[in-house]
Amino acid sequence: MTFASLSVIHASLLFVASQAFGQTAEFTDFSPNPGTLGALLHVPPDTSPGLPLVVALHGCTQQAADFDNETGLANLADATPFLLLLPNQNPANMSNQCFRFYDQADNRPGQGESASILAMIDAVLAQHDADPARVYILGLSGGGGMTAAMMANHPERFAGGAILAGVPYGCNRPASAWDWLWSVYHYMPVDGLDATYACGIYGYDASDRSPRDWASYVTAVSGPRDTWPLLSLWQGGADDTVDPRNLQELTDQWTAVQGLDQTPDLIQSIGTATRSVYTDNSGAARIETWALPGFDHAVPIDPENACGTAGPHIADADLCAVRHIAAFWGLTP
Repeated sequence: MTFASLSVIHASLLFVASQAFGQTAEFTDFSPNPGTLGALLHVPPDTSPGLPLVVALHGCTQQAADFDNETGLANLADATPFLLLLPNQNPANMSNQCFRFYDQADNRPGQGESASILAMIDAVLAQHDADPARVYILGLSGGGGMTAAMMANHPERFAGGAILAGVPYGCNRPASAWDWLWSVYHYMPVDGLDATYACGIYGYDASDRSPRDWASYVTAVSGPRDTWPLLSLWQGGADDTVDPRNLQELTDQWTAVQGLDQTPDLIQSIGTATRSVYTDNSGAARIETWALPGFDHAVPIDPENACGTAGPHIADADLCAVRHIAAFWGLTP
């Protein structure tokens, strides 16, 4: 080995050693906690006042510890920087470890898990002097469903959101007055069975509703508003957990909520994905959707470009979802 080679290796080691990494720890200093949730908080090396806050909700069968480094979020938090809050489902709440997006005791303002997540956010903002105007939320699967719930419950609290392989807010309801099967499932002692049927999960079809109906479920709890969070929607075409048609239902819901039409103003091919953008009357992008053909129920990552580590429901797509989401939100260039 040449001296030059040794010098390169030495310089590389010094670079790695000189990098500062944030710290992730259990976060318990918040109240109230009616949803009995836990949380992790990742604090970047730069702790300057006024940092943004990103809230990341793990998917079903996951925990918060599966959702920081694996998704690429922790590294992105250090590089940007931003605070990263990772609420954690309590298995005693739901055996499959899904956030309870489908339950009115948890998906309404001031109730259950929704109230707990908001209390965490308020505590982090106060304790770390973070910027309340730059709070963002994202989630996968059941975490995506709870992301929709939080945006419906408290749209004024979020600058942006992202739902990956999720479902629309308010999907857990009968398809019609004659939908006896939903009623049967609703009263059976199997937690979430009604939502599995109504929301297009585990082989059931997504509910096909009008944009106006979908929007009404949101505005019934949010009230009328002139401004809404930016929203990034992601869905794999080979998802065998959540019906991929939920991407269209989510798009219908949130374009209608924001007063946009359902025709994209821009369509791009990025790798194997199709990105569609919906703009307001000023031409500003408000909603983007990412459709990934052949992709399963997972967060898309790009390990070859230092974005994430593959694991359950986190898969290599040669595309770093969290970087694209952060860019759409305006967190990164």
